[in-house]
Amino acid sequence: MLKIVEVHPSLSVAGEYVVLQNTGLTSVSLRGWALCTQTYLGGDAALAGRDMYIFTHDIYIKPYGRVVLFTQSGECGWYPTNDGKSAFVVYWGRSERIWSCAEQVHLLQLAASRRVVQFAGADAYAIS
Repeated sequence: MLKIVEVHPSLSVAGEYVVLQNTGLTSVSLRGWALCTQTYLGGDAALAGRDMYIFTHDIYIKPYGRVVLFTQSGECGWYPTNDGKSAFVVYWGRSERIWSCAEQVHLLQLAASRRVVQFAGADAYAIS
């Protein structure tokens, strides 16, 4: 199961990112997962779509593996981390910040049509 482990706000789009981790004991495919702001819960489809990133990569994340979604543009792929492991890095390609302005960040598993993990504020997590 994927879980939000860090939301890194920034004053610029280049420094903003969200880190996910597979906290389960089996590999998880990224395809069908999505990150969005609280606008998803507001009922406005246009706003929800604008503030949602859907993972379309058919990449499997091993147990305790990490995924980093950068708001800026870049090249997706596996990159080494400071701890000697690697993380799958994804770039959204937005020109403006999103997570720094959001009150909440939600991780959704779209295939299941349910909200899996919510991030609110600096240190509050809830499982729905």
